Amino acid sequence: MTIPLDVLRIANSEIDYTESPPETNYTKFGGWYGINGSEWCAIFVSYCFYVAGLPLPADTLKGFSYCPSGAEWFKSKGLFFDTPEIGDVVFYDWHAGDRPCTPEDGNDANCSDAWHVGIVESVNADGSITSIEGNTEIDNDGNGGKVMRRTRTSEVWYGFGRPAYSSHANPPQEEHPQWSGRYITLTSPYTQGDDVRLWKKQMIKRGWDLGSGGDDVFDRRAYEVLQKFQREKKFEVDSKIGPISWNAAWETPVS
Repeated sequence: MTIPLDVLRIANSEIDYTESPPETNYTKFGGWYGINGSEWCAIFVSYCFYVAGLPLPADTLKGFSYCPSGAEWFKSKGLFFDTPEIGDVVFYDWHAGDRPCTPEDGNDANCSDAWHVGIVESVNADGSITSIEGNTEIDNDGNGGKVMRRTRTSEVWYGFGRPAYSSHANPPQEEHPQWSGRYITLTSPYTQGDDVRLWKKQMIKRGWDLGSGGDDVFDRRAYEVLQKFQREKKFEVDSKIGPISWNAAWETPVS
């Protein structure tokens, strides 16, 4: 049984992976899929879901390598939406023209289609989303050669495929506050805020010893607890409260 956190854990562990040699599209993901050297944003998404035990067999049993075919597969199953949820497969449209694209249009046409793809990590308070994407970079959104966390607004959303996650993989989840959108780690002076206070109170509720209790200061004790929590849950130990560690404080079973 697979839940969004399972897929995001795998995607998160690949952040900063870079194709090698540069500008060749050669990656371990392409090698796994069987078409190394091809543009690989969709292959990366397929890899994450396949490894997590929830394949997206739009083109092959392993997944899909072409963004439009992935989008059409979700549409054919009635699993394509205009608004995002965490764990969705987000398809991006760089052009957003007034007509659907055709095979004759090419990659630079002024038409509407799925040009790039990622996995929604968070839905942010300002209306944007943060996704983990393969084959991107700051100066090349859709063929940049790297796995990165990107934040994008609705102007470039094409739509959201919603995989068939198990609704019974975890006990029922209590409602909890949304991640604020800022990454919290140890700083000098210490970071303070309501988001720190809420996270600390929840961690105390789970049984972690935070010394000073539920105040709003992210001190060294909180930093050490966060690292232990990330190791316990087999997350990347990045020592930051981001969307995965925030949501896990409420959504994962207490060990």
